[in-house]
Amino acid sequence: MPEVGAVQIPVYNRSYPALWFIMCESTFKLAVPKPITESMNKFNCVISHLPPEVASLVRDILMNPDATDTYTYLKTELIYKSGESSQKGDSSASIG
Repeated sequence: MPEVGAVQIPVYNRSYPALWFIMCESTFKLAVPKPITESMNKFNCVISHLPPEVASLVRDILMNPDATDTYTYLKTELIYKSGESSQKGDSSASIG
């Protein structure tokens, strides 16, 4: 896993985790000497940058990773469990 050392993961965005994952994926594509494409490598990069309170939302996944596509599963569950879609509704309520 030598290519992982060249990756600079952005600070976790609590308000918009889906945006944070997009930024991480861009970083994976730019990794030197080659892009990071394996799910487990992406998974390990991402979990090492999660704040503890965010990691606790997906602790079951972290403790027992899915063997087929760990990164996509983590991404989907973290976005869902962090309630990003419900936050959009909350922000419109505070405007009016």
